[in-house]
Amino acid sequence: MKRDVYVAVSFLLAFLVISYAVTVKDVLGIAQNPLRPLGEFYLSHAFAHEGPTSHSPEVVTAIVWNYRGFDTLFETFVFFLAIMGALSVLRLTKEQEKEVRELEAREPHRQMDLIVRATVKLVVIMIVSISASIALHGHLTPGGGFQGGSAMAVASLLLFAAFSKFTLERKGLTLRHTVSAYALGLALILTTVIVPVFLYGGKVLEINLLPEEIGLFNLDVGEYTAVTFGFLTVFLVLGVSEWIFKNVLRREVQ
Repeated sequence: MKRDVYVAVSFLLAFLVISYAVTVKDVLGIAQNPLRPLGEFYLSHAFAHEGPTSHSPEVVTAIVWNYRGFDTLFETFVFFLAIMGALSVLRLTKEQEKEVRELEAREPHRQMDLIVRATVKLVVIMIVSISASIALHGHLTPGGGFQGGSAMAVASLLLFAAFSKFTLERKGLTLRHTVSAYALGLALILTTVIVPVFLYGGKVLEINLLPEEIGLFNLDVGEYTAVTFGFLTVFLVLGVSEWIFKNVLRREVQ
């Protein structure tokens, strides 16, 4: 135990010393390097009032969703393909789904004790609030939809562990609902990126044509919704008890 404490303290001290040396003392000479022209462009145009601006003081978000927006858009659809692939591989027929529901009904639904469940409820409330703030203010402060959605995924895992998958499904958190919400987030992203084409005669993802920062805000909300319910969809698919899944698959193989 003492050894673990010594190792943790040593790593912490090393991190603090290196951070101080790099940021304050500038031992690597980073502060002496001139800002590159591309960096100057981003800093000067991200929150400008005209030209190729994103109407956002948060330069990182402006770069992610505007100046290199196609890259982020394709990353979103790679995530979509991964989820659809998981659903395709693990999908069940209607007869198998009925059998799984019957087996789950007979399986004891285990929950953690009252103290754990009460603590998880409080923690989840805080996580939801923080994740929403990260996503909804992503166009103004560091953060964004993906970061907020990833935080929400942690909340869902805590709920799965404390209350079980079956309890959440009885409360209405079913696979059908999560897939629908995921599709809604993708629809908001697609709508936002093509609106400039039809309303303003611009190009795809030319969100600087939209009023103020509404383009970045919509994209962050859409990404937040898509990532949150995308992870939830995967968790629900993978959350089936192993013995139930093996029972169904074994019968399919036979």
